[in-house]
Amino acid sequence: MTQPKYRDNVGLMIINKQGRVWLGMRADGAGVQMPQGGIDAGEALEIAAYRELYEETGLVKEKVVLLKESQEWYAYLFPKPIGFADGVYDGQRQKWFLFLHTGLDSDFNLEAHPDEIEFKSFSWCLPDEVVHKVVSFKRDVYQRVVDEFKPIILKVSNQK
Repeated sequence: MTQPKYRDNVGLMIINKQGRVWLGMRADGAGVQMPQGGIDAGEALEIAAYRELYEETGLVKEKVVLLKESQEWYAYLFPKPIGFADGVYDGQRQKWFLFLHTGLDSDFNLEAHPDEIEFKSFSWCLPDEVVHKVVSFKRDVYQRVVDEFKPIILKVSNQK
């Protein structure tokens, strides 16, 4: 049996000061998810995270605080027959970043990268709601990311 071939990318969990998590409604109608995207050749992970943050949400670096990078890479497989890049990859391997949005909802510009609009709208939800809102093949990764970042989210929102 061959090992799955993963596309490396970054995932972004954006929270607000109330501890709510940003979820975007995909422009292609394929449900909701947190921003994520590929890492360019030779690109540092943190640089990729800030690039994807802007490309997918329109947020600039000055409107967020980077709180944490995930301790590990998280991976998921695409459901069959879905694939990426004409079947080159079996799934994605992601390094996740937790950002605190320090501004207003009006800071988001989902059309900042007009050639590739990823999301048509967004909403905020509780961390425990995230997993139940996304497509099934991403749920395990999202649960693990929520579990890793939740202590920080609770501190930020002053929840006990």
